Amino acid sequence: MEENQSKLDSYIDYINAHILPFIDYDELDRSYQTEEKAYAKGILNRLHTAMLEQYGDTRLVCGHGDIQEDYAVVPGVIQGKKTGEIALALLGIDLSSSGEHCQTEFLCKYGVISQGNNDLPKALAGEITVRYLPYDYCYTADISGDIHISKGRLPEGIKEILQTFQEHTTELLFEENKDMDMER
Repeated sequence: MEENQSKLDSYIDYINAHILPFIDYDELDRSYQTEEKAYAKGILNRLHTAMLEQYGDTRLVCGHGDIQEDYAVVPGVIQGKKTGEIALALLGIDLSSSGEHCQTEFLCKYGVISQGNNDLPKALAGEITVRYLPYDYCYTADISGDIHISKGRLPEGIKEILQTFQEHTTELLFEENKDMDMER
């Protein structure tokens, strides 16, 4: 991490360079439909591990801490309240408040889609709305002081993924060609 770069920026830069471009988003979407959700859990584990490495911890605190940032993006899971459909997400959490959730990036078959992006084609925005909105959410971080999350009252789909995602690993697309790239 560069000395003047925030932990948030380091996390975003890391996942943009090493994880998000190499996800097989079609496979991820298929994985959501399976009982085990193994590929999705493996991707969530990679995002969580990157959070630990870049933030230096998975425990964050709402309110003003010593050297803590006011905002964090953390990996998580959303589940549509109407459809029950699951998706991984990157969740923006305001740590200077009581954990206000203020940004969602859905990981779906179309890639990483920002909720509320006005430039999305109408059909895509409509599909995201139908599949996922409104939704319940939770994240892999441990954020004390967040009054918006009750881990005891999460939908079963979210709860199961969060309980077992660390048991899963998955290969990213670039890893298959790693040896070829090294020879150049």
